[in-house]
Amino acid sequence: MSRDLSKIFSILSDEKTPIRYQLLRNFSELTEPELAQFQAGWADLSPARRLELIQALVEMAEEHIEYHFNPIFAWTMTDVNPRVRILSIEGLWEDVGSAHTARLLHLLVRDDDVDVRAAAAMALGRFIYRSEINEISARRTEDAVEALWDVYHDPREHVHVRRRALEGVAASSHPGVQRIIENAYHHEDLFMRSSALYAMGRTADVRWIPYLLSELQNEAPELRMEAARSLGVLEASAAVDPMIKMLDDERDSEVRFAILEALGEIGGEKAKQALQLSIDSDDEAEAEIAELAMEQLYAGVNNLYELIDEVLGVTTDEDLLEEPDAWGDFYEDPLDAEIRRLIDDGDALS
Repeated sequence: MSRDLSKIFSILSDEKTPIRYQLLRNFSELTEPELAQFQAGWADLSPARRLELIQALVEMAEEHIEYHFNPIFAWTMTDVNPRVRILSIEGLWEDVGSAHTARLLHLLVRDDDVDVRAAAAMALGRFIYRSEINEISARRTEDAVEALWDVYHDPREHVHVRRRALEGVAASSHPGVQRIIENAYHHEDLFMRSSALYAMGRTADVRWIPYLLSELQNEAPELRMEAARSLGVLEASAAVDPMIKMLDDERDSEVRFAILEALGEIGGEKAKQALQLSIDSDDEAEAEIAELAMEQLYAGVNNLYELIDEVLGVTTDEDLLEEPDAWGDFYEDPLDAEIRRLIDDGDALS
C-alpha cells in the first residue's frame, strides 16, 4: 500500500513552517506510485522551498544512514534549478553506479552550469574508483573514463570542470593518466595544481611521493593540504617526520587537520605520539580530528596483525606493540630516502 504524501506537502507548502526530520522520514525509499505523489507535490512548492527541501533531504541522508532518498535525488538531478541538480548529485554520493551513469554523462557534457558539470565529473570519478577497487565491473566505467578524459583535454571547458575531470580519471588505468597529472602539476592555475596533488594520491602510485613531499613546504595552504592528504592515502612513511615537524609551526587549521588524518592513515609509533599530543590540545576541533585519526591508526594496526596471524599462524606479542620506536631520534631526509627506495624498486624490477 502506498503512503499518502499529500498531508506532508500541505505542511511543506507553508514556508513559515520549518522543515523537520520527522516529516522527511516519510520520503525514504519511495515506491514508484509514491514518487509520482512526490513529483506532484514538488510542482506546487516555490523554487525557494524546493531548494530548502532538497538541502534538508541531503543533510538527513548524510546524518542518518537508515534513510534513503535515492529515487528523489535521481529525479531532481534534472531539475531546472542548477543548485538543486548539484545537491541531488551530492545526495547520490553512496549510490553512484551504472543506473545513474547515463544521466551524469549527459550533465557532464550538456549542462549549462559550470558547477553542475563539475559535480557530475566528481560523481563519475567515484564510479570509476569503485571499479578500480573491484566493487563493480570495470567494463561499465569505460564510457565514464573516456568522457572525463575528453573533458580534461577540452580547452574550451572551464578549468573548474577540467580539474574535477582530472581527479575523476586519475583512479582509472588509462595509459595516459600519469602524463596528464604531471602536466596539471605544472599548470598556471593554483586549483588545477591542487587537483594534480589530489590525483597523485588517487593513482595509488608511489612514484608521486617525492613530488608530494616537496609540496609540504609550498607557500599555498591549498597545496600543502592536498599534499598531506595524498601522502596519507599512499601511506608514505617518509612523510611522518616532516609532517610532525610541520605541526610545530603550521597555522592553517585545514592543513593541520589534513596532517593529522594522514598520520592516522600512515601509522607507526611516531604518528601515534603526535596524534596523542593533538588529542590533548585545547583546540576542541583539532582534538576531535586527532581522536578520529587515532582510531584509524589502531584500526590499521589491528587489520595488519590479524592478517599476519591468519597467514603465518602466529600470535603477536602484545608487549612488543608497546615498544618505543627502535630508531630513536635518528633522522634521514625523507625526500632522499624515498627517491633511493623508488630507484631500488625500479632496479629490482628490471
